Amino acid sequence: MGWRSAEKYMQIRKASKADKENIANLHIASIRQLCRNQYSREQLIAWTSVLTPSIYDHALKEKVVLVAYDSQQDLLGLGILDIENSEISAIYINPDAAGKGIGTKLLNELEMTARNNKIFRITVHSTLNAKSFYMNHGYIAQELALHSLPNGSKLECVRMIKDLSTDAEQRH
Repeated sequence: MGWRSAEKYMQIRKASKADKENIANLHIASIRQLCRNQYSREQLIAWTSVLTPSIYDHALKEKVVLVAYDSQQDLLGLGILDIENSEISAIYINPDAAGKGIGTKLLNELEMTARNNKIFRITVHSTLNAKSFYMNHGYIAQELALHSLPNGSKLECVRMIKDLSTDAEQRH
């Protein structure tokens, strides 16, 4: 089955500690494949070098971490919502499953969770390659920004916002 039938068999659930290694592997593969045309080789290496399974401990405790998976329990995507800061921290997709609607479904779930937590204006610091994805879902680019990695490296990103109060209907 795998990613080819992701749309038909995909489900979303809250991530657990048992998912950390698979999350790290998906996150790294997504960055290496889907971000490679927007960032230098050196930036990709610096970015992925910090993504060990233990780096997700804080997110699993303090944030909403969702994973999308298929009927074989293979991870197809990852989404993270930081309720305290009204921010989508991450959406990363298995590169083999990109363009299959998984990112949209994760984004819809994160936005619904934000609304349920009385968040009506949400921010995302989008990778350069994902800017059009967010724009297609109603996000408005505000400015270029620098995202600081735990190892001190900096990556250019786009700070974007969305008013969730006027977009109460999920997009399909």
